[in-house]
Amino acid sequence: ILEELQVDYIDESEVLTPADWTHHIEKHNFKVPFVCGAKDLGEALRRINEGAAMIRTKGEAGTGDVSEAVKHITKIKAEIQQYKENLKTESDFAAKATELRVPVDLLKTTLSEGKLPVVNFAAGGVATPADAALLMQLGCEGVFVGSGIFKSSDPEKLACAIVEATTHYDNPAKLLQVSSDLGDLMGGISIQSINEAGGKNGARLSEIGW
Repeated sequence: ILEELQVDYIDESEVLTPADWTHHIEKHNFKVPFVCGAKDLGEALRRINEGAAMIRTKGEAGTGDVSEAVKHITKIKAEIQQYKENLKTESDFAAKATELRVPVDLLKTTLSEGKLPVVNFAAGGVATPADAALLMQLGCEGVFVGSGIFKSSDPEKLACAIVEATTHYDNPAKLLQVSSDLGDLMGGISIQSINEAGGKNGARLSEIGW
């Protein structure tokens, strides 16, 4: 139905209630590109093998706490580096591919390039220009900013500032300029304050991902 509507892409979200708790969508059956979340290299490669055209971190959307997004991108990068250093033989690659439940060729390509074979976005908890710049500096290739910016006093100005920060993430003077005079930003919810019983406003950490 979404493809018939000619949407630009589909986010296979782990935040909304899944229809199938066992399988992800077989994305090769669609012409429209899919973006999927991943917390680690195994999740990212499984989604890519299913046909994902884009990967994003699974930071906690709507919290204003960017720490989860930072955790996920740094973990993916660290795992790529670790496997590049430790996987030497064909049997090493085969064993790791089996563990990650992905084709050997996909794993080899990723390690050879030193990055995912599709674009890797940051998402979840991005609330300021500094957040966006940090994630770009950590190796993300783009940033998703959600409806949380509408909790700020000037959403349009904040959105433009985040775009500028994403473009000029390695320019401190520009980052200072776009981060100034933004008014009140969205109220934050610390990830540490959210537990299984529910934190502020009944918030809970998203538990989906496999």
